[in-house]
Amino acid sequence: MGQEIERKWRVRKLPKDYKHFPCKLLEQAYLCQNPTLRIRKESSIFGGEEVDSISGEKEGSSISDKNEKAGISEGQKQEEYIFCYKGRGRLSREEYNLPLTKEAYETLIGKTEGRVIRKFRYTIPHGAYTVELDIFQGELEGLCYAEVEFSSEEEALSFQPLDWFSEELTGERGYSNAELSFAKELSNLKLKD
Repeated sequence: MGQEIERKWRVRKLPKDYKHFPCKLLEQAYLCQNPTLRIRKESSIFGGEEVDSISGEKEGSSISDKNEKAGISEGQKQEEYIFCYKGRGRLSREEYNLPLTKEAYETLIGKTEGRVIRKFRYTIPHGAYTVELDIFQGELEGLCYAEVEFSSEEEALSFQPLDWFSEELTGERGYSNAELSFAKELSNLKLKD
């Protein structure tokens, strides 16, 4: 990739139709915070995981049940493993993604520091942009972000947030995924809007 230019917002309320868009379950952990060295497993969700609210409550069947109904066995599930380097910066920073094997990921996950971040990511088109809606799970349940990537800082700064976005977190300390992973205490974070 080279350069990541991205803005991030807390989500006021989930858009009504978000369940109709592609979704992945992301599991990511960090080998180092500065520079950021991250490993990630991305699992495509077939049949969609029904996350009903910002609280993360699920409706209906599990992912496995939905995959089974769709005729997709565990062996057919699409998984991707990625190693990522991120430089310093909030709005704009250097970023490189490299493929990992499943075996390399499973070895490295045992060498990470901090908490493992798990979240559902929905990719929602909006004109020329894609909104990545992240709904966090586990200790971070209740936290929802919307992220949008841009080709230039000027373009990023001129983007008008959607009505379901809340406060901007792009420049806020404590809300990057690496910072969430390494945070010793989560009680000072505002998980819900």
